Amino acid sequence: MTPTPSPAWQPDDLEAIRRALSIPVQLQALEAIAAAMAGLLQTHPAAIPSAQAELAAIALIDQQLAGLSPEQLQAPIEVRRNSAIAGAIGADGELPVSKADVIEYATDLLREEVVTRFQQPAPLDLLLRRQRASHGQALLLMLPSLAVWSRDPLLGTGAGSSPFQVAMARS
Repeated sequence: MTPTPSPAWQPDDLEAIRRALSIPVQLQALEAIAAAMAGLLQTHPAAIPSAQAELAAIALIDQQLAGLSPEQLQAPIEVRRNSAIAGAIGADGELPVSKADVIEYATDLLREEVVTRFQQPAPLDLLLRRQRASHGQALLLMLPSLAVWSRDPLLGTGAGSSPFQVAMARS
């Protein structure tokens, strides 16, 4: 019976972790990521596939976010436009202007008004960012020492705050 190979980090996992947690490109930050990866490999190597799955999920969400069109980033909740109704303008591009045409057509009926208002932030964008943050938090649970390096505001980390600090309850 051959022993199963122990999980190992892939060469591009360090950069994937840096991007996933929005860690700046600094020598100290890169060393911290490498140390956290080595620590997880030594203390709990079975968690590496889970961490890699979180990295893959974050990369997929980042691709989806990058693929969003400007219309998807600004979800219209109301559209308003004041222009001629399609098909109401003649072949020459003008509205009817001769006296007989004006009597025959009420030109105000040839116009339509459409209003566009946008909701900020867009629901799809917000949903994807929340999903990304939940995967980032799961990654931080496996690599907690990287919480101080993350600059992602949705992870609730950075200067003076950590998702791993809670008030102590006494019973």
